[in-house]
Amino acid sequence: MTGSELSQRRSRAGLSLEHLAESLDRHVDEVATWERMTGALPRAVERELDWILANAERGRAFEASEIPLCQWVAERERELDPRDAKALESWVTQVEAHAKSCDVCQRREAFARTLPPLPPLPMSPQLRLLASVAGTIQRLPRWLRPAAVGAILIGGLTVVRAILFLVLRRAAPSLELLLTVLGAIGVGAYGGAVGGLAYVMAREPTKKLGAFAPYALGIVCVYAYLLAFGIPLAVFGGDDMFRSVSGWIALVIVGTVFGLIIGRSWFRAP
Repeated sequence: MTGSELSQRRSRAGLSLEHLAESLDRHVDEVATWERMTGALPRAVERELDWILANAERGRAFEASEIPLCQWVAERERELDPRDAKALESWVTQVEAHAKSCDVCQRREAFARTLPPLPPLPMSPQLRLLASVAGTIQRLPRWLRPAAVGAILIGGLTVVRAILFLVLRRAAPSLELLLTVLGAIGVGAYGGAVGGLAYVMAREPTKKLGAFAPYALGIVCVYAYLLAFGIPLAVFGGDDMFRSVSGWIALVIVGTVFGLIIGRSWFRAP
């Protein structure tokens, strides 16, 4: 987007320089400078502008359509505190339920489908990467998503530990070290995937346990994660810990404690 294109889109959207600057949380002189630029605007600035202008253009299109606002939605929107995440989630649920029986809302939804789609929400590079990963996971079959999340989380933690190990030990880079780190990441991802699959399999059966359900689900996931390593080590690795009763008792204690913690912090509804 060039400066002249920005000026034209701002005029079409019905925004003044002051209004656009306020929406961007920038000084009006800075926005005026952008409009005088002959070359392309910085990519990060263009993403912000594209989002605000597209929404303003959509607003103008709705005004031209003369489809009225739903008063029920407008009244509740005025009462909403956008900083309250729980209230916002509840409000979205109420609006979605209301729209199913509201003629005005349905007309507005039908008209919105005829308009160009909105551009991606402007985000930092880190958030864009996260959104891309989340979008990829959402395209997976539902039963496979928790396993993918578990693999990414545990694999990511292993990456952090590997980096800390390299920094603290000041280890010299080598092919052997690289293969060791990659192997550790793969093992961590494998354990996370097993824990995710256990979550899918145990989620419905544990619901019958009432208030203890999230804790039971946490215990099952941690047990699955630990057994994913314990059984292969006992069978193929000859590890003494997993060949003794005391070793398995230790695994049960550790799995139960961490399972209760994870069940409370991850799976218990707020």
